[in-house]
Amino acid sequence: MRSTVYRTLASGLLAALPLCSLAASPIPATLDEYGVLGTDGKVLSLRGNTMVYDLAAPLFTDHALKFRTLTLPSGSTVHYRGDEVLDLPIGTIISKTFYYARDPARPGGWLKTAKSDGGEQIDLARHRMIETRILRRDSDGSWQANTYVWNEAQTQATLRRIGQDIDATLHDAASKTTNNLRYSVPNARQCQTCHAVNATNGQAGIQPIGPRVRYINLDYRYDQGPMNQLAKLATLGKIDGLPTNAADLPKPIAYADPKAGTVEQRARAYLEINCAHCHNAMGDARQSGLMLTPDAKGSALGICKQHVAAGSGGANLTYDIVPGKPNQSLLISRMEATTGQAMMPRVGRSLADQAAIELLRAWIAAMPGGCDNGH
Repeated sequence: MRSTVYRTLASGLLAALPLCSLAASPIPATLDEYGVLGTDGKVLSLRGNTMVYDLAAPLFTDHALKFRTLTLPSGSTVHYRGDEVLDLPIGTIISKTFYYARDPARPGGWLKTAKSDGGEQIDLARHRMIETRILRRDSDGSWQANTYVWNEAQTQATLRRIGQDIDATLHDAASKTTNNLRYSVPNARQCQTCHAVNATNGQAGIQPIGPRVRYINLDYRYDQGPMNQLAKLATLGKIDGLPTNAADLPKPIAYADPKAGTVEQRARAYLEINCAHCHNAMGDARQSGLMLTPDAKGSALGICKQHVAAGSGGANLTYDIVPGKPNQSLLISRMEATTGQAMMPRVGRSLADQAAIELLRAWIAAMPGGCDNGH
């Protein structure tokens, strides 16, 4: 049976979209065929009218750096949509390249780096590209999600629908530690797990997550200098409907920056970008009853809520969050796990995000009260 998903038009009406798996156009075998990125083995650079952008609060993927780009068809524009993902025209291509800094002390190894240098290209003498994920909006309005894995020479990325594990070492100069890392390129089904906006339709109907105003309303260091990303779109004539008070639009909270907000604000920002795409009323993890969207509160947020879907990952703990007691909160236990059913999320990482765990621990420790019977 074919399910149907819908897209909200600028008029407010709903338009039916076909399943993402029924691609309206052939899937390119190589990244080069999209015409949005190019490499000579020394530099990855933009092609055509592609522009680079970034998010203040990124998804954690084993400390990989990300190079995000947006390519619109010639003459088309993005339509502003409040707190939703921008309305992107047919033919839009979004790319996200995952890469690491090379470790000069360990050939083949990678370095843990807090953030990218910005700019509009990747210097391949200092960096190693792993994969590029593509979201392309087809002529029927649906989105295709495909992943391309880079070769050793960094000259070509080829389609990989079945996923791939890549072993390397990751050195942390701050702690002077080096860990083995098994980086996992997602398969096609795993792409849908995160990007399906309505999992009740059987993982159908994927959409982008990152390009919404609240995530991208920040400065980026372009080759010409720093500039607000929304202002950049407006300057290029590539966005319509942007309010005149654009400077007053909601700003993202960079959860990794202690100056960006309170501990609670930063913790909620982390949960939103890393967890809420599944933990929402229509998401893949909806049956857990744990909602990690910005508006969730009380038991829906996991406070004194007994977990119902953790299975063997329950770690003999009772509640998702116990106010004041992070060691008794399953949320923390699952973030710390790196294997099996206990690990959450189950895809996209093999390491624990220690900085985020410390942030979430501080948030829970500061919560007043507790659960029943002293738990």
